[in-house]
Amino acid sequence: MGTRLGLAALWLLHFLPLRALGALGRILGAVAVQTRFARTTLINLHACFPELSAPERKRLARRYLSALLRSVLELGILWWSSRARIERLVRFKNLEHTETSGRPIIFLTPHLVGLEMQGARMGMAFRGVGFFTPYKNPLVDQHVRAARNRLGDVVMLERKKGLRPLIRAIRDGRNLYFLPDMDFGDRDSIFAPFFGIPAATVTTLPWLAARTGAVVVPCVCRQLPKDQGYEVEFFPAWKDFPSGDVNADVQRMNAFIEAQARSTPEQYFWSHKRFRTRPDASEPNFYRWPQPLD
Repeated sequence: MGTRLGLAALWLLHFLPLRALGALGRILGAVAVQTRFARTTLINLHACFPELSAPERKRLARRYLSALLRSVLELGILWWSSRARIERLVRFKNLEHTETSGRPIIFLTPHLVGLEMQGARMGMAFRGVGFFTPYKNPLVDQHVRAARNRLGDVVMLERKKGLRPLIRAIRDGRNLYFLPDMDFGDRDSIFAPFFGIPAATVTTLPWLAARTGAVVVPCVCRQLPKDQGYEVEFFPAWKDFPSGDVNADVQRMNAFIEAQARSTPEQYFWSHKRFRTRPDASEPNFYRWPQPLD
């Protein structure tokens, strides 16, 4: 019942303009930062921005949670609004960097709060493939899949089914929307610095690029000021990637993601336990802090 009520609320909210959803997101963010919901965010900000004071980190956490919750409120736009509305809300910048002479593209993108808007808009512009973990709630998962499929030619592949279907899709000319900056454990990962902290990082990007001949084109999606929508910025395709040195390749990937997180720290996904897996299993739990953070 709770999920259905939530979906009904999102359906009603999708009729509102972005400025109204932005205002509501800021109200919810101010409330959320006072709750345990903000704890992982505050721990991550404490670790990644030690130069900030506790009040500064809390203000940053509030801005981030406001942006995150606004993006949740906007899900109804992706699920029920027209293609024309989404095209108006999400604009492209430097689209010329996607011209790769027919070679498939792996779009490397960080977990910013606009990732669902970015995925929907890019699915409308490119013949794509997505690699994802299903949501635990089947009703939510159904709506997310339907939204990703209804706007364009996008094939969604479950992570648990392995990489072979993904390789076939890329070799078939589909472009991959790839977000590697999560902690998937130490299997198929190496520890590479992220904000100066060793972070378990998957080596999938250079591996896929080597096996498919795909070009890596970094891109980011940012919420625009004053609730004006989103902008997806494309960067030049990486040269000499993969380099043959997997450690160097993964460090290059993390350095790009860190630079984008520093550029708009209020929009990076700090709610994820990015440093959960540690190089030494005997280390204490990174997210079990005995002292208050503020």
